[in-house]
Amino acid sequence: MDDSVEAPISASLRLIKALRLARHGKLRAAQTILAAAGTLPENPVELHALAALVTSEGDYPRALRLWRLLLQREPGHTEARRMIASIELWLSRPAWIRFIPAGVFVLLMVLLVSILVLAGSGPSPAAKPAAVPARASALRPAAGLAPLTPPKVTIPEPKKGRP
Repeated sequence: MDDSVEAPISASLRLIKALRLARHGKLRAAQTILAAAGTLPENPVELHALAALVTSEGDYPRALRLWRLLLQREPGHTEARRMIASIELWLSRPAWIRFIPAGVFVLLMVLLVSILVLAGSGPSPAAKPAAVPARASALRPAAGLAPLTPPKVTIPEPKKGRP
């Protein structure tokens, strides 16, 4: 087979394998297929895919190098320009800012759970309180104790005398 036909077919097969692995969360294995033996791909489509995989994995310094290399090889590549700008912005921010999205998520979850707990703790307006039947044992005094009797109250008679 002619080398000019074989190279695009090989690149397509590598891309298909890498995509399948990436979809199953195996980003490192997908990168290994695209950058065989540690060399960067010559094909711009494979280089683009490799840069996207590295970016997805979160290795931003390496991803930035790959996107810059792609832009150097293809100066009009708009995706490479956009990704370079995004990664540079991300890396220029202080480290603590990167945790804000996770903090906001946790705060929203705490508020949601609090609201659900508070909403479920009170009686609903439509619900009637259920009558609690009295147990016979609760009405009798405990063994050995005398039943409680109310104190005797004497009311004095009014004095006769002057009206």
